[in-house]
Amino acid sequence: MTLDLVLDIGNSLIKGGLFNDKTLVDEFALASHPMPKDQLMRHIGGKPIKNVLVSSVNSKAEEPIRNSLEQQNIPYTFLDFAKLKLILDVDEPEQLGHDRIANAYGALARAPLNDCIVVDIGTAITVDFIAKEGRYLGGMIYLGAGLCAKALSDYTDKLPLVSFKKPSSALAKTTETHLQGGIYYGQLGAIERMIAELQMTALSPSSVKVIATGGATRIDDTNVCADKVEFIDDLKELVDFIDPHLTLVGLHEILTELTKKE
Repeated sequence: MTLDLVLDIGNSLIKGGLFNDKTLVDEFALASHPMPKDQLMRHIGGKPIKNVLVSSVNSKAEEPIRNSLEQQNIPYTFLDFAKLKLILDVDEPEQLGHDRIANAYGALARAPLNDCIVVDIGTAITVDFIAKEGRYLGGMIYLGAGLCAKALSDYTDKLPLVSFKKPSSALAKTTETHLQGGIYYGQLGAIERMIAELQMTALSPSSVKVIATGGATRIDDTNVCADKVEFIDDLKELVDFIDPHLTLVGLHEILTELTKKE
């Protein structure tokens, strides 16, 4: 048995997935700044890895990944959009985040009969439209919850930095809950409106499948966060389904496409 490894280097996390054929058999997440020493090896060391694909939107975090793979004599490839079958129907394809390209492949794998909108909720929120015939048509980028909270704290004199949390009532009574309510419902409202606007660009808006993914949709079984569960429950009202592994699945689809060419 041999395994495929895909790595998604993001702004906050490095996410990895090991695949046996089409099945995701193991996943992990590491901090990007800095990546804990030897942490990657704990997940991949000694395993029969044959093919590796790395996607990155964070150039500063790439070097330790390269070093770790080279120390184990594991060959790897960095994602190059120019080698892909997916048509990037945008004005600046070279500027498109590789995670968004991976999400497009994930959407095509998960819902091959429908046009799709992918909502990736992490440090930033990206919302992308993918046509079922294999075309990435464009999308939007918005601030994630953490950036909203930090901006309000950093660029005002008296507003504190708050955690992302659903307040007990939309009618807030303290400065903290005013901020939390605004950020929480603002995130959901922004997501809802961005989805609606992209749906209206489709020939058949009602047939578009909406998929949510990203860090905000991931629940660690060893440390279930009630606040995240509440957000996911509210998010379910806006999307057709949630797939926290969509980016990894998409990267593996790309890896499969590239290895078939060899």
